[in-house]
Amino acid sequence: MLPIFYINMASRPDRLQHIERQLRALGLTATRVEAVTPRDFSAELEERRRSGLVRLNAGEIACSLSHQSIWRTMLEQNIPAALILEDDVVLASDLPAVLRDPHLLDHAPDAIQLETHATAALVGRPVPTVVSGVSQNRLMSSSLGTAAYVMTSRLARRVLQRDDLEQMSVDSLLFGRPGGLFYEARIYQAVPALAIQLDQTREGKLSVGQSDLTGQRPPHRPAGPMPLRARLKRTANHWSHHLRILTTFGPTGELWGSRKLWLPVTDDLRRLM
Repeated sequence: MLPIFYINMASRPDRLQHIERQLRALGLTATRVEAVTPRDFSAELEERRRSGLVRLNAGEIACSLSHQSIWRTMLEQNIPAALILEDDVVLASDLPAVLRDPHLLDHAPDAIQLETHATAALVGRPVPTVVSGVSQNRLMSSSLGTAAYVMTSRLARRVLQRDDLEQMSVDSLLFGRPGGLFYEARIYQAVPALAIQLDQTREGKLSVGQSDLTGQRPPHRPAGPMPLRARLKRTANHWSHHLRILTTFGPTGELWGSRKLWLPVTDDLRRLM
């Protein structure tokens, strides 16, 4: 079984109870990691943030630093791979069986994205797991979210050496086009997804699923028509992405058999949404 870490803020005992209750029900044991908050920022970091040298807002920086603390722990303790969770995750009942699979990492993934935010992604051919109907598929486009993912120390070391950790959110870094890791590393997606965030459930939207970062995150896109320069940049990025897919996954043969898939979730998670 992989070691499991979860991030929790001391001011959110409701979320602590939420994730601990799930872990007990699934027979999983995990280590709590205290979440970083803006109050923990060094004076140097706060100055960079206020001066605009850091592109992320305070909540995004804190989230990223929380994940980085786990990656560093993995390296310090020589942990080859671990499951990393956020305290607002909702886990599928199939997850423990998948984690106990002795062959889970036989195909040398650097990371496995376990969640989805009801998005479409380009994925490669399925790699079966011990659970019938659940596979790992090579991720070839963005599948954002960091509520549940498996990460190797190999990738942790690589990511911590990057000089742009303060310039993009942690999910964009690991599983998004801006970070570019799915071109360079072996990133896989669980299909169907084995986790969602609590605010995707009917109950969670009204209670413990409400995020402390709400109101701190800027809107994904400002209101009104998109300026011409922005439209041209988006178009250029779109075609650059497709060209890179061809040059990355075409020569390896992984592109053949790939498909654009509206990522499903397991039946038990879907019933909560």
